[in-house]
This record gives sequence, C-alpha cells and structure tokens, in this order.
Amino acid sequence: MGAAPPLWLNVAYCNLPLSQKPSGFTLPELLVVLALFAILMTQLIPDLSAATQQNRLYAIANAFSQQLQLTRNTAIQRNQKISLCKSDSGTQCSTSTQWEAGWILFENLDGDGRVDSVDTILQRYNPLPHGITLRGVGNFKNRITYKPTGDSTSFSRLLFCDQNQLTGSQVIYISSTGRIRIAKDDDGDGIPEDGNGDNIESCET
Repeated sequence: MGAAPPLWLNVAYCNLPLSQKPSGFTLPELLVVLALFAILMTQLIPDLSAATQQNRLYAIANAFSQQLQLTRNTAIQRNQKISLCKSDSGTQCSTSTQWEAGWILFENLDGDGRVDSVDTILQRYNPLPHGITLRGVGNFKNRITYKPTGDSTSFSRLLFCDQNQLTGSQVIYISSTGRIRIAKDDDGDGIPEDGNGDNIESCET
C-alpha cells in the first residue's frame, strides 16, 4: 500500500478560504452558455452553408469555363470547328438529357453538331455532383461550337444552380467573339446579374 498523504496537505486544503477553492460553472451558468451557443450557431450555420454552396458552384463554373477555353483554343490550333455537347453516353451528343449528365469535346468537321464517323472525340467529362444543374440558354441548350477564328457560332449563357436555388448560382456568358466570362454579383445579394445589371430570375432560362 502506498503511503498516506501528509496530514498537513489535507488540513491545508480544508482551511483554504472559500475564494481560493477550485471553482467552475454552476449548472444554471452552464445552461445559459449552452443556450447562447445554440442561438449563435443557428445564425451562423445558414451563412456558412450558403457560402459553401456558392464556393462549390463557383469552382464548378470556373472549371467549365476552362473547358470552354480549351474548346476555343483547340478550334484555333486545329483550324476547324470544335464543339462541346451534352452527352450521357460519352460517345454521342444528346438532346434528351441535361448538361449535368456529362458532355464531350469533339472535332465537328462538318459543323452539324453531331459526332459523325469522320469526327474525333477529344475529351469526355463526367456528370456533375447530385443536385447541381447546368442549363444552356438559347443556342447553348444542346451544344457550344467554336470556329477556327476563335469566335463562337452564337452568344448566350449557361446557368449553374444547386437544388434549383438562385442564391449562390453562377452564370457563364459567351460572346459572339468567343469571350468567356463568369457573371458578377455586384450588389452582394448572392445572385449574379445579367448584362443589364438585373438579377437572373431562373435556373432554367
């Protein structure tokens, strides 16, 4: 058996003034702290979630814009039309699926927007994460084509949304000259603006 603690140690502790004895939260104080923490978290979590959502969509839109730039550069380098089109098979363009199902980059030698026997598929891209939608507006509904000059065959936009929410959404604009830009959110409300400075109003058009 170990030696008993010195008698003076017990006596000294027992004789400490109350103010010098170890102290901690009382139960009511602890409950108040927990309640304040819960209130703070209910205010912070939505903001953090929205910021995470917006950052994720921006990263996806930025990656897609780089793929568009690759399409444009390839058209210039190869001196021929190059297209991106929706594809859920990885071998053919599709008009029955949405962009989020995946897409392919291919030589569009005859400019018909289809992968023919003379065309070569250059890249295949995987579907987007679940819940993310990508919609092409107007002439970009099914495909985007660049000419050997680097110009686009049309001009329009593409919209990225998470769970069909406008807040945190991202928009890519492509001009007729082939210029690619991600829309800004100048008023800071979480919704990007169109060319007139107005908030976009739909994740579909």
